Amino acid sequence: MNTRPLSQLHPDEGGIIIRVGGSGEIRRRLLDMGVVAGSRVSVERVAPLGDPVQIRVKGYDLAVRKSEAEKITVDVTEGPLTGMEKGETVTVLAVRAGWGLQRRLGDMGITPGTPLKIVSGGHTGQTLIEVRGSRLALGRGVAQKIIARKEPPADA
Repeated sequence: MNTRPLSQLHPDEGGIIIRVGGSGEIRRRLLDMGVVAGSRVSVERVAPLGDPVQIRVKGYDLAVRKSEAEKITVDVTEGPLTGMEKGETVTVLAVRAGWGLQRRLGDMGITPGTPLKIVSGGHTGQTLIEVRGSRLALGRGVAQKIIARKEPPADA
């Protein structure tokens, strides 16, 4: 389980809220707006100086201060391929690239909804993936543009 405070997530990363900490009026308002344990949350944007953070929860966008986001613990399940670990099975959610790269990746079978297996790489250098029975090596820049969701292990 990869848990981090919401304030440490980058744009296009997301997951499941595990805990909403803090107390008082701010915590109550967050809970009233749907920021509750078990909800899926994703970071849409971060202001240039890191405060506020725009998140998407329950189908709508919400801006929260960095101090509030630090109190929200998230199990990170979504993000770019560069953040995935070796051996993980993921499903492509989106390709955040220009039409030329989207077309090239589509020709290789990498489209939204496609399951992939991370063979090696991830955080640095090339990412080697297995898709539809073929292995492909993607550069870091290309892998960064492919947004995917981790799938639970088959034996779980």
